[in-house]
Amino acid sequence: MRGTDTQLLIDEPPLQVLPSLAARIGLNEALVLQQLHYWLNKSKNVRDDRRWFYNSIEDWRVQFPFWSASTIRRTFTSLEKRGLVHSDKYNSSAWDQRKWYTINYEELRRLSRTALRMVS
Repeated sequence: MRGTDTQLLIDEPPLQVLPSLAARIGLNEALVLQQLHYWLNKSKNVRDDRRWFYNSIEDWRVQFPFWSASTIRRTFTSLEKRGLVHSDKYNSSAWDQRKWYTINYEELRRLSRTALRMVS
């Protein structure tokens, strides 16, 4: 446990959620999108002029231990159907089932502009 000089309750890296994004696309989707953005900023994997990050569902469960594998799959499927996330399998081995993910930042900007117009 940390001292009282911090804003966190326990010594653990927090997940971030953007309230306006969560209101627009759902809490689970906003959490996953923000976490994917975090990893894309660290990624050195560039394909098709985009940064990509790969993980298996079990790897995602380490980051979201409060969700089942089916909830994680459902959340990624929702983001893909909305056009906010693209996925592919760039693996060289057939046994490697990790999916590679990237954010469609153009669609995210369009969604943000639409949300701002609805508020105005």
